[in-house]
Amino acid sequence: MEFSALDFHGGRDNKLTAWAATADKQQQDLKAEHSTLLLHLKHFPPDLRVLTCQLAFRQSNGTQCCPVNWVEHGGSCYWFSRGGLTWAEAEAYCRLENAHLLVINSWEEQKFVAKRTGSFHVWIGLTDRNGSWKWVDGTEYRSSYKNWAITQPDNWQGHEEGGSEDCAEILPSGYWNDNFCEQVNRWACEKRRNVTH
Repeated sequence: MEFSALDFHGGRDNKLTAWAATADKQQQDLKAEHSTLLLHLKHFPPDLRVLTCQLAFRQSNGTQCCPVNWVEHGGSCYWFSRGGLTWAEAEAYCRLENAHLLVINSWEEQKFVAKRTGSFHVWIGLTDRNGSWKWVDGTEYRSSYKNWAITQPDNWQGHEEGGSEDCAEILPSGYWNDNFCEQVNRWACEKRRNVTH
């Protein structure tokens, strides 16, 4: 009856258009609310982990936590940059966080890190600036895990700025490469799991 009355008065199309616009607006609002809810749900498990860890620490059972925005894996906390620094600047940044540039000790850790470094070159805590390769945390290099790309390290001397390649990076492939230490790359910091501040 309402449609007949609207037809009779010539307003049927206008009313249908208004209803369609209202329905579209409500659907867009629902999609936006759904996206917001999914975002909150995505962050819920890590937030809950941090809160649980903080509560356990306050109850003095000795539980240690990673700082906010750091990722826990295998007893260590990791932080991955989104900007770039030279190798020395990156190591200094990590030291300010009571950490060091990433030290990779196993294939398992390598896989974990490679998933998070993606398509970027990322500095790690390995250098031969003093003549032989050394990890920044003192880990013995000769007997430690290695993942160099084929023909690397090669200490290539062709950089415009001069100098040799004395600092290690992870390539987008996941393999390691020696590079000119003044190159600006992303970087990753690592430290033992500690209290969240």
